[in-house]
Amino acid sequence: MDTAALRDRVIREAIDFGADDAGVCLASDLLSSPTHHMFPLPEGIEDRHSIIVIALSHPPQKPELDYYIIRNGARFGNSKGNRMLMDISDRIGQWLSDEGIASHDLHYYVEMGGVFLKEAAVLAGLGIIGVNNLLIHPRHGPNIRFRAHLIKVPLAPSTSLNFDPCMGCRKPCLDVCPVGALDQTGFIWDRCRDHADHNAAEAVIQPTDGDQPATREHRCCRMCELSCSYTGSFET
Repeated sequence: MDTAALRDRVIREAIDFGADDAGVCLASDLLSSPTHHMFPLPEGIEDRHSIIVIALSHPPQKPELDYYIIRNGARFGNSKGNRMLMDISDRIGQWLSDEGIASHDLHYYVEMGGVFLKEAAVLAGLGIIGVNNLLIHPRHGPNIRFRAHLIKVPLAPSTSLNFDPCMGCRKPCLDVCPVGALDQTGFIWDRCRDHADHNAAEAVIQPTDGDQPATREHRCCRMCELSCSYTGSFET
């Protein structure tokens, strides 16, 4: 098997299915990353497997892609953008199945069997993590979201990027966080999480038809993302 050629075919298919970008990393590289060392390894992922990371742009002028809709009684919600990513992942899975290759979608949440998407995206050559603790894509900046799909064969990994979008930037992202979760010393996860939980608690109840269960619309805080001044000018 030409693992580089198959990698390139999978990436092309992902883009044809609607992704704005995609890349491949090795499961062995991802599972040995510092973040995954702090958590139990996801079941069913082996070192010999590969992961395709699917990227979808979430531009500021389309905020509805990020609105989380939470049904009453549900622990997790979903967004329009993530549903689009799930559809692309499902189509990749069907294409791979037609090629005789086993694969499956990976859950968004790590505790539900997913992987850390920012680390996966870096290893898949889709960007770097900026001072705002967000993945900075060379064309779309931080306005992008990801989904991972496990491929149960080893593929040649994509080439990691070597660029620094934060070099020379005045870093406005460090001054805009409403709860001080981001500053010159780094990122304070607990503050960001607590702020997100507070926002979720104030989610807007949405009208429903007939006997459909009530839903709440959770609009996430994106201050660190929307303040980023990177213009997407890096040429890969």
